[in-house]
Amino acid sequence: MASHPPHRALTLVTAPPALAAEPADTAGGAGHVERRVYEAATGTNEYLVYVPQGWKETDRLPLYVMLHGCLTTAEQQMHANLLNPLADRERFLVAYPDNGGQCWRAVLNDQASSTRGGGGDADIVAGITREVISRYQADSDRVYLAGMSSGAFQTSATGAAYPDLYAAIGVSAGGGYGMDFVSCMLLTDLVARLHAPQVVEQMGPRAHVMPFFSIGGTNDPLGEAQLGGCARSAAIQWLAVNNLLKPGTDGDTFRDDPQSTKSGQVPGGYAWTSKVARDPHGCQITERWIVDGMGHFWSGGSTDPVYADVFNDPKGPSASEASWRFFKQFTLSRGNTACGR
Repeated sequence: MASHPPHRALTLVTAPPALAAEPADTAGGAGHVERRVYEAATGTNEYLVYVPQGWKETDRLPLYVMLHGCLTTAEQQMHANLLNPLADRERFLVAYPDNGGQCWRAVLNDQASSTRGGGGDADIVAGITREVISRYQADSDRVYLAGMSSGAFQTSATGAAYPDLYAAIGVSAGGGYGMDFVSCMLLTDLVARLHAPQVVEQMGPRAHVMPFFSIGGTNDPLGEAQLGGCARSAAIQWLAVNNLLKPGTDGDTFRDDPQSTKSGQVPGGYAWTSKVARDPHGCQITERWIVDGMGHFWSGGSTDPVYADVFNDPKGPSASEASWRFFKQFTLSRGNTACGR
C-alpha cells in the first residue's frame, strides 16, 4: 500500500533494510519473493523483490524494475507478467514497486513525479531501485526499468529524471515523458518528436542516449490504434531524444532499419511486427513491437483467468521475454548502445 502526503522538497530517504521481509507467492518462480517497505519524507511504498533460486550476494545480478498500471498492485502485475520464471533462467533480480493500486502520477502530468528531487513518484521509483541495488548487491551497471500503462508513463518520466540509474527503459501500453492519457492519444509523430527537448532538459548534465523498448496493441484505446497506441508516441519521442543527444553529421544518427523488421504469429493468438532503429555502425538503440488485435494489456504472460485478459493478454508475444532480450544488450558503462559506442 502506498501513502502519499502532500509533496515536500525532501525526496530520497532510504528505508532501513530490516523492514518487512515477509515472503510472498513466487508467481511461477523457483526462487523466493520478499515484501519490503520503502520510506521517504513524502510517504511509504511497499515493494516486492524476486530473488532467483541459488542467489548469492557475490553474484552481482542485473536488476529489472517493473511498474504496474492503474488499479493494479505489484503482486497482480508480478503474476500477470511471468517475469520470475524468466529471471530464474536468465539470472536477474526483479523489483516490483507498489503504488497501492493507484496510478503512478506522471500519467496525470504531475510535475513533481516527473522531475528529479521533486518529491514525487520518480524519486520514489529511483529510491526503491537504489535500495534494492544496495541490499541485494545488484550490478548497478545493468539496471533496467519497464512499466505497464500508467507505469509506462512513469517509466519515461523516471528515465528522464534518473538517466544515471538505468541502462535501458521500456514501456507497454503507455506513453512518453510529458504525455498523459489524453495527450498521447492525439499526438502525431511530429508532435511526439517535439516533446524530445523536454526530456533532454530534464536529464540535465546526466544526459546520455537511452535504449528504449516499447510494445502496444492495435486495439489499445490509448493512442492511434493501428500504430500500436501510445507506446508508439513514446518510441518516437525517445528515438528523437537519442538523436538530439547524439546528432549525426548528415541528419539523424539513429534511424529505423527496415532490414531488421520482423513479423510473426503466436500460435492461436495474435500476429506481431517488431521494428528496430540503429546507428550507422549497426548498433541498436530502440525496438518497437506492434501486436495486431491486442488491447490495453501486457502482452503474453499468465493464462490464469484471475490475471489473463484482465492485466495481460496471453495471446500476444511475451513482452517479458522480448524486453529482457533487448535490455540485456546494454550497460551504463558501455555508452548505452548495443555496440558500446
